[in-house]
Amino acid sequence: MKKTHSRLTLEDIAKEIHISRTTIYKVLNQKGTVSEQTRQTVLDALKRYDYVPNNNARNLALNKNYIIGFIDFESPDAAYFAPMIEQGIRQAIQEYGDHGLEVYHYTAPIHQPKQQLLDLKKAFQSGIRHFVISAADPAQMHTALIKLAEAGCTVILLSKDVPDIPFYPFIGVDAYKSGQLAAEVLGKMQPVNGSVQILVAEESSSNMTVTQNNLCGFLDQMNHFFPSVRILPIVRHQKDSCMVDEHLTRILIEEQPTAIYDLTYRLDTISRVLHRENRTDITLVGMDLFPAIVPFLKDRTINAVIFQDLQAQSYLACSLLFEYMCYGKPISQKKYYSKLEIVMSGNLEYFLNSEESAL
Repeated sequence: MKKTHSRLTLEDIAKEIHISRTTIYKVLNQKGTVSEQTRQTVLDALKRYDYVPNNNARNLALNKNYIIGFIDFESPDAAYFAPMIEQGIRQAIQEYGDHGLEVYHYTAPIHQPKQQLLDLKKAFQSGIRHFVISAADPAQMHTALIKLAEAGCTVILLSKDVPDIPFYPFIGVDAYKSGQLAAEVLGKMQPVNGSVQILVAEESSSNMTVTQNNLCGFLDQMNHFFPSVRILPIVRHQKDSCMVDEHLTRILIEEQPTAIYDLTYRLDTISRVLHRENRTDITLVGMDLFPAIVPFLKDRTINAVIFQDLQAQSYLACSLLFEYMCYGKPISQKKYYSKLEIVMSGNLEYFLNSEESAL
């Protein structure tokens, strides 16, 4: 019986010969520096697996550009967000830049959602038809998203989903499950008659849906699995670090919580208050990992954070669009939920880059 094999993709071939897809691209397109031995290994593999470049690969040889308009925002409440998104974009450029990927990155202040609309209009008028959009105000972005669909544009929603826009894929976290996971960690650290103080940021059009879903997940999990742990009255509308400091100082005296769940995204401020008031015995759990909180994770003032890899999310958005534009690879899923991980002092080192490790 004659043996046959199905035609492999470049990604499959890269795995077979243990050479990166980027290096294979360089050999195919005669770009960059590749050793003669590596070049010959790649060419032999392409022949062995009957690889035939498609039209999109030939476009690469013609130096065709594939342009993405990346629309996002920066927020003083989560200053780490925009830099991590930028790192993901740089990673995508490093991977695909030699093959035609260009990213036009527009960043607006979170409190100026209309600037995002202007940035989007500017990008569209310049000829861009493929977008990654992280909406500062999903409601204000709604009409623009519909118009992009009518114009035949391809859009990926990043971090901020728009529930009534079902025709665009979303990359981000499942906020409800994030809250559930946080409750699982925090609840197991509590005594039978413990009490949890929840601190919530001032709600806005940007964070309202995520915050509500996260809080619902947390409360549902706590009530179901840890009913003996008391949930103190939720402290909401924490608009800045000064307010968090003031309210938490009072709560530590009046309520005597055994645990704090933070949804203000100011774990650094909370940690400093706990140090000042000599209450580092309190269990502290929150969301996201960023440089300012690394020392407090190391000394266990913060017991755990639920980690979402923002850099990986923005990289994935760029790579999905590039492979759609260049190779016609469909964006098959509607939801690309990021893996949730628990970061504590014991495994912190695996989530840090060299600069953060030195903190």
